[in-house]
Amino acid sequence: MTYNGWSNYETWCVHVHLTNDEPNYNCCRRLAAEAQDAAGDCPQVVRRIWTEQEATRFLLAETLKRWVEDGNPLRSTPSHYADLLQAAIDEVDWDELANAFLDE
Repeated sequence: MTYNGWSNYETWCVHVHLTNDEPNYNCCRRLAAEAQDAAGDCPQVVRRIWTEQEATRFLLAETLKRWVEDGNPLRSTPSHYADLLQAAIDEVDWDELANAFLDE
């Protein structure tokens, strides 16, 4: 199932909110640049397990996920609302988001 060209609604929704706000968008572009800079030193690249491109995508995906999860206003409030929000966050395809920022 896809949504507006994205793998699912949750991924599309996060992308919309990260790109429709200039400070968030600029932060994502900065995070993408930092991931590209760090990829060459990634242990998996040094050991030739990943390419620099794969490491860049992985590093950016993990950073975006952490950033969004850290911004979850309900993360420390146990409730069914918090559980539902976390379930939606868990559905986000972080690699797809990372690729979108890296392809720009």
